[in-house]
Amino acid sequence: MKKITLFTFLILFNYSCSEKKPETSVEPETKEEVNHTLEERVHRHVQSDLSIPSTEKYSLKIYKEHLDGDDKIDAIITVNRLDFALEEATKSGKFEMFKELGFTGHYNYIFYFDGGLNQISPAIPVPSSPKAELKVHFENIISEAYKDILIDYTIRNSSFRNYYDVTNHTPRQLFQWKLYDYLTEKNLEVNYLEHSEGSIGLAKDILIYEGNLENANDVKDIYNFNPKISKKGKLLYRFFYLDKEGKYFTKK
Repeated sequence: MKKITLFTFLILFNYSCSEKKPETSVEPETKEEVNHTLEERVHRHVQSDLSIPSTEKYSLKIYKEHLDGDDKIDAIITVNRLDFALEEATKSGKFEMFKELGFTGHYNYIFYFDGGLNQISPAIPVPSSPKAELKVHFENIISEAYKDILIDYTIRNSSFRNYYDVTNHTPRQLFQWKLYDYLTEKNLEVNYLEHSEGSIGLAKDILIYEGNLENANDVKDIYNFNPKISKKGKLLYRFFYLDKEGKYFTKK
């Protein structure tokens, strides 16, 4: 079980790192599109960008927040294509293998709606299991003037968190860490993530503690589970943000 989880994660991590980054520019929208509601525009944009046929069922959610330096409200859009993942697994002739891996692949996406530009970004894939939809949180990490984006996602019985800020009108990944691993197994690993005053600059530090999964015995479905994680006590890592590099680092 451990080897499968680690192997799957390494493949996805290497694939996502080598993949071409989404373009920061977006196509200008027509006057007709601008007159539609945001939800209508989002659906049209998502279906076009991902080449989703009208017959496909997919999940789409919109989370509004102030995410950059202007005074306009922006939004993160999540898209889940579970039905498409199941269809691809069936066509491959290896359905049981893909099922064992949670159908993990490029079936969860985020899009960014820039309120100032009134435009929607290209798709940004979040490689993960489509059996679990992305969870979106907003926090002040890089600046107190606007929020940054935290995305939780699942790969089999593991959960991870990505941190993004918005640069050039597109979410840019700053950091990634594991929330838990080996859920429902004896060798369960749990981390508690905390944010504190920056030790280098204005951006907050990210502290990683040993964690405790308070509701570990309540798991009925590893893909539809809301973990209650508390701090166990021991500080494992402190990450600080270097503005020049645009990334988080640790001294360890």
